[in-house]
Amino acid sequence: VSSPIRHNHPSHVTDRKGHDIHRVHPQRKVIDFDIIDQTHTTGGAVIIFAWNSTSKTATIIREYMPGPHRVLGGLAAGIVEEGKHSAVEGVGEPNTLVAARYELEEECHLAGGTWYRLTEDGVSVPMDKYVVTEITPYLVIDPQHVLDPRPLDHEEDIEIVAGISVEEILQMIREGDFNLVGGWGAMLALEKLRELGETT
Repeated sequence: VSSPIRHNHPSHVTDRKGHDIHRVHPQRKVIDFDIIDQTHTTGGAVIIFAWNSTSKTATIIREYMPGPHRVLGGLAAGIVEEGKHSAVEGVGEPNTLVAARYELEEECHLAGGTWYRLTEDGVSVPMDKYVVTEITPYLVIDPQHVLDPRPLDHEEDIEIVAGISVEEILQMIREGDFNLVGGWGAMLALEKLRELGETT
């Protein structure tokens, strides 16, 4: 959903860490923007990089993406939906992790494993300059195949591709065969895997 907003440029703003940012706009312009948001109330979105520590490969997806109007590689991902992805009482998992587990099962037919959040606790990252949605990326190591996974959303047409090497992922990103958010999530995951000694 695209919704217009009007922004009167301030001469002084503060970022979320409290740093002062001064902007100089001599003409004091008032500018209209089209801002993209989801059609329902959400808690942002999640993206998941699934890694097999035995084969040293990842499981990715390929799916039709209506924006570029073509099939591209990417990672399991989805919107954090209130209600559907509410934190489980007594478990202590945040809604984003609940959503990540759901999306991994739906899109990659995988569950379990060891999970790592790839941003600081409580931090999600704006998807784009003109998009409201903020992303929380995760890495999961050694999830297991699910025989009877949760169903896909009705509009999704996804191919699961297992056994993708680090070199192949990097080549796909360089060649534009990975969507931008998926490439960003993959790069964060590969850095974490290096920290863990999973890759060189």
